[in-house]
Amino acid sequence: MFGEIVQIEFSFPKKKQSIKNLCKKYRWNYNAVISKTGIKNRFVSNKSENALLLAIKACKKIKNIERIDALVYVTQSPEYPLPTTACIIQDKLKLSKKVLAFDINQGCSGFLYGLFTGLTMINSSQINNVLLVCSDTYTKYISNNNKSCSTIFSDAASATLISANKRRITEAFNFETDGSGYKDLIVEESKNPKLFMDGRKVLMFTMGNVPGLVKKTLKDNKCKMKDIKMFIFHQASKVVLDNLQRILNIDNEKIYKNFQSIGNTVSSTIPIALKECLEKKRIKKGDKILICGFGVGYSMAASVVKI
Repeated sequence: MFGEIVQIEFSFPKKKQSIKNLCKKYRWNYNAVISKTGIKNRFVSNKSENALLLAIKACKKIKNIERIDALVYVTQSPEYPLPTTACIIQDKLKLSKKVLAFDINQGCSGFLYGLFTGLTMINSSQINNVLLVCSDTYTKYISNNNKSCSTIFSDAASATLISANKRRITEAFNFETDGSGYKDLIVEESKNPKLFMDGRKVLMFTMGNVPGLVKKTLKDNKCKMKDIKMFIFHQASKVVLDNLQRILNIDNEKIYKNFQSIGNTVSSTIPIALKECLEKKRIKKGDKILICGFGVGYSMAASVVKI
């Protein structure tokens, strides 16, 4: 596929919550929690903040946003069942009314779904600039005393500008779906929706399937492990990334981890990590980066992209 990622921006809610303080409040063993999650802080949206507002905040940092032809919005915490939130974003940002705009209901693999969709549109030669927006406020579905979820999930939004370019960004994407495990990470409809997660089953699914997806993605992109400058996985938690690193035998300097300070921001984990890697000069133009999202659904996606 041809195209390029031109710019990535992100935003967080105002409140940054300490997991240590949360554990102290509910008398949880902080050291035991940290040994599994590795997450020391998370961002929690207040009543006046929502996924839409966080998304707009991230989008406003994108330069030349008026030139976009398509807006793809990825979320699993929309403010309204309908209309399409992408339409609301178009209006709030005062974009052209000729913009194509739609939502994708996807979580941990959502950035890759959006990136694939954006590049596919660009490769059709009918679209030149796609604004891919990911925003989730899972914490609104979580009570503070839900230890398995409140010590992991965090709120955030990201905005990624994808533009037409004659350079090839990737050879192939890979997607896998196993809906038989949908109840292992779910918000069931009710007057007071709550997030349920069976952490053990989610971990077992990840360990049993993601390594194979990574190896297939390397092969389909005509790469070997040594060709990859950086592995950027969905920032699920410490136990997940540590085990993937061990199984795939990835060197410390070739795997990026930022969950410690910002938590698991669902669909925004990968674009935030990409942006940080560039700012810290851990990756540079021309490097091959393997990106991989996995989780709720169950859904998985991976690709090797050239920055």
